[in-house]
Amino acid sequence: MGKYLSIGQMGKLNNLSVQTLRHYEKVGILNPSYINEETGYRYYSMKDFNTIDLIKQCKAMGLSLEEIKEVTNNYTSLESIVEILGNQKKLIAEKIKELETIRNKVESLENKINFSLNQGINNIFIKYNEERKFIQYNFKDRFSDEFEINLRKILLEVERDYENINAEIAFSVSYENNKAECKNVMINLGENVDYEDEKIITMDEGNYLTMYFDDTYRDSGKYYTRIVDYINKNKIKTTGDFTEIYIMTRVGSDGKEKSLGQIEIKIC
Repeated sequence: MGKYLSIGQMGKLNNLSVQTLRHYEKVGILNPSYINEETGYRYYSMKDFNTIDLIKQCKAMGLSLEEIKEVTNNYTSLESIVEILGNQKKLIAEKIKELETIRNKVESLENKINFSLNQGINNIFIKYNEERKFIQYNFKDRFSDEFEINLRKILLEVERDYENINAEIAFSVSYENNKAECKNVMINLGENVDYEDEKIITMDEGNYLTMYFDDTYRDSGKYYTRIVDYINKNKIKTTGDFTEIYIMTRVGSDGKEKSLGQIEIKIC
């Protein structure tokens, strides 16, 4: 028995738990070299070190246990190993692309929040915008339960058709008689998106009078009063309706909702 190692010794020498070695045996990627029929004790030989090293190498490359099993069972076939590694490279490339997309979305949100903080919440300023495209939906009563349900349906549609779960929600808003009235809801999918929907509208590039706010969306009306007063006081000529865009909405532990949004209108 001197040439064999117990399952406990094998685990310690390879930084693996007994449970892991038992699982490897169960799935068929590492069988003990010897099993005592009377006691049921498992023993491993020196050659099993090589198998464990191969398993660790495969796990480091992200292979599943099923793929590792195929490698260990066909260790003499270099062709099969090359095929498995080729498939793994494709999966890694897909994961890298997915992570790059996530990183871009994180950076985009971070930049928008930082920009709003640098400009100052509730401060009015002029901001230059590139041309933007929105999907427009003719839903007006934005503070009703029916609207909230329709908005959920829209976001599900966007998630399905455009694989986008971080779309910005916006509203086209008119301001008359000291009252802000929603005309349409719009969805901004961001840059690098192929829009083929018939409901697409384009917002022209140019200078926009802009104000960021951080408040409950139901209280956005008071900010229109402030920006309209600013327009009148400074005799600024504007064109079109206001656009109210929501960058990030969160709910605190107290259940209160707060949203970082912006109100803008194009300057003539």
